[in-house]
This record gives sequence, C-alpha cells and structure tokens, in this order.
Amino acid sequence: MVETATRKTAPAAAPAPTDAPPAPASPLRRWLSLGVRVVVIVAIAAGMVWSVVSQWPQVRSTWLGLAWQSVALSVLAALLGMVANTMAWRAAVGDLEHRVSVTAALRICLVGQLGKYIPGSVWAYVLQVELSRRAGLPRARAFLATLVSLGLGVTAALGLGLLSLPALREAAAGDDSTYADSVRVALWIVAVLFPIALVCALPRVLTALVQLTLKVLRRPPLEHRLTWPGVLRVVGWSALGYGLFGVHLWLLANAQAAPGMEGLLRSVGSFAIAMTVGMFAFLSPSGLGVREAVLVAALAPFLEGNGGVGAAMGIALASRLIFTIADVAAAGLAALSGLRQLRREGGAQASPAAG
Repeated sequence: MVETATRKTAPAAAPAPTDAPPAPASPLRRWLSLGVRVVVIVAIAAGMVWSVVSQWPQVRSTWLGLAWQSVALSVLAALLGMVANTMAWRAAVGDLEHRVSVTAALRICLVGQLGKYIPGSVWAYVLQVELSRRAGLPRARAFLATLVSLGLGVTAALGLGLLSLPALREAAAGDDSTYADSVRVALWIVAVLFPIALVCALPRVLTALVQLTLKVLRRPPLEHRLTWPGVLRVVGWSALGYGLFGVHLWLLANAQAAPGMEGLLRSVGSFAIAMTVGMFAFLSPSGLGVREAVLVAALAPFLEGNGGVGAAMGIALASRLIFTIADVAAAGLAALSGLRQLRREGGAQASPAAG
C-alpha cells in the first residue's frame, strides 16, 4: 500500500522533447530547389507570351472590334468560373477527410493552373500538388483531390456538352476540313468517355478507385467512403464553372451577332466539351488548337452574316487571350492574398515577443 501511494504521488518524469527542429537543407539542395523554381517560372512565362504572340495576328481585327463592356464582362465570367472550379477542388479535399481554407484553395488552384502553359497537360496538376504540400496538405491527398475533382469535372462537362451535340454533329458531317476532323475526334472522345465517367462518379465506385490509388501509393486508406453529398458538391461547382466559361464565350459572340438563348446553351455545351477534349492534347499548351476547332464549329452558324468561320475563329482566339489575362489576374490576386496573410501572421507572432 505504501509503495502504491508513493507511485501515485511521485512526480512524473519530464517527457523527452520530440519536436526537434528539422535539419537545415544543404546548400546544394537549396540551389537546386531555387533553380527548379526559376526554370518553372521562366517556362510558364514563355508559354504565356508565346500563346499571346502566336495568336495576335489572327485575333487582332476581332479583338479591336469587340466592345470593351463585352470584354470586361467576359473576363469577369472567366474569373468566376475559375473560382467555382477551385471550390470544386476544395469540396473534393473535404470529402477526402481534409480541410483547406478558401484562401489557401484559391492560392493552390489559381497559381497552380499557370502550369498548363508548359507543354504537357500534367504540369498544372504537379504544381497544384506541390503548392498543396506547402499549405500542409499531404501529397497523396492533394493528388487524389486533383484526380477526383478532375474526373468529376469531366463528368459535369460532358453532361453540359450534351447541349451542343446536335450542332457539333452537324459540323462534323460537313466538308470544311479546317475543323470537321477535330470535331469528329471530340465527338468520339465524348461518346467513349461519358459512360465511363458516369460509372466512376458513383460514390461506391469512386471510393474503390481512391482506395486502390492509396494502396498503390502505400498510404493509409480512407476511414470513410466518399459520399453522395460530397460528390454532388464537386459536380455542382464544376458545372457552375463550365457554365460561367460558356457565358464568357457567349458574351464575346454577342458582341458580333445576337445568338440568343440557343447560342447561350450552345456556348456552354461546346466550351465544356472543348476544354475536356483539350486535356487530351498532351503536347499543346492548354489544349491550343483543339479547343478552338470545337468552338468555331459551334459559333460559325450564328456568324454567317458577320464573317462566318473567320469571325468564329477570331472569337475563339480572343477567348483564349482573355483566359490568359484572367489566369494572370487570378494568380496575382491569389498570390497577393497569400503575402498579406503571411504579413498578418508575422505581425501576430511579433506582438507577443514585443510584449
């Protein structure tokens, strides 16, 4: 009994410190990291400059003929669409048992998407995963969130694409070789991909695919199955994003003609298909060329008396230039918000020290 009491009253030994500071990176590793960052930034900047310069001769007359109100509203619609896609990614992270703030998600997605200007469609996703890791999200979960949001986004895009299928089928049956072949390829991709995407969007199937990926990556499995509310949130945000992108295109077409409600639906559907098909143009920065062929096929009928195919191509290229502007603006605003947050955190840490 005495021994027991002594054990109860004896002070516990102080725990050994476990939060040892990480070993500093070697100078070589720091220089390599800096070199990689510089190369990525230069590659992105070069891709964006090339995208603008290469298109300007074809788009100049159309661009100068657009009303500034249409351009401003089109940029706004593109920005809002990017924010909606960011919220889709954040919803995917949430259903994968992690939480990311809205501001952090905006930085990860809007800055990360600049990687699409490097030839090879994977760079935007690689950059997103790296930015996610720096924000405290495990690489495996960030990678899965990107895959889930991408897959469910494709499902939403192909569903919206049904709105423009009649017009695209008519264009594919035509003899205009400037875009008919690309449209036929796009329709085949839709026909093959849509049923697969619908099946994979089922929470039970999607959960099995995620668990298999985690097993391959040798990471702990999910504790809970992906849910219908989570999947529907991702699909809903993605559909809103693609819908806003379609509004962006319709605003540009409306500056040249009066496509009306039919033109709006066709713009939404064709833009969703065009962006999805552009993902398969692996060697083209941001799907350059493939996306335009689908958009021209959708817009040309509304511009018969206003330049026809030439005007449609000008609008499609103007759309790409506006997306470049919106990408830079969105990434800049997201980066600035990150700098402000770092300054606030630094001030909050300095205040107790000063006291």
